[in-house]
Amino acid sequence: MAKTTIATGGIADDAVTKAKVTGLNTPAFKVLLDSAQTIATSTDTVIAYDTEIYDTDSAVSSGVFTVPAGKGGNYFFAINGGFSSSQDIDTVSITISKNEQKTISSNTGDGVNIEYHHDGTTVSNYIQSLSTTMDLAATDTVRVYYWQNYGGNRDTATDGRAIFSGYRIAEWLI
Repeated sequence: MAKTTIATGGIADDAVTKAKVTGLNTPAFKVLLDSAQTIATSTDTVIAYDTEIYDTDSAVSSGVFTVPAGKGGNYFFAINGGFSSSQDIDTVSITISKNEQKTISSNTGDGVNIEYHHDGTTVSNYIQSLSTTMDLAATDTVRVYYWQNYGGNRDTATDGRAIFSGYRIAEWLI
């Protein structure tokens, strides 16, 4: 894991400022879906987040986060997401995946998932939240998969309801 360091110069007054701290909780990013993405029935589909709020290390491309060189360590990830539909979908599955792992793993945490049942009679947005931590090395990737089994295509929720964010968890070394 990469260590976070504090430069010793200029800390004589015991003040720690942003300028004196390096590597704290970066890379960090937040992306969202502004336009709906169509998810085919019974198909794992990578969400291609289309709006970047911030990305400190330019590490997100087409919704996929790639750990930059020298930035391995423990990461925290969070997603909000779901579907906007007036029809029943039955089962919805949303997965945060390390290196394209789609099978949920209880011993490695490479795939973390939430499932729910969507019962719709009027247009509604069923939004779920999921978060996890992962131990990552340079070039590892993290992406979000949606899956639904309605029997036809369904569109994801939009307007900031589908969000993917994450950051490296700083480890202090003083």
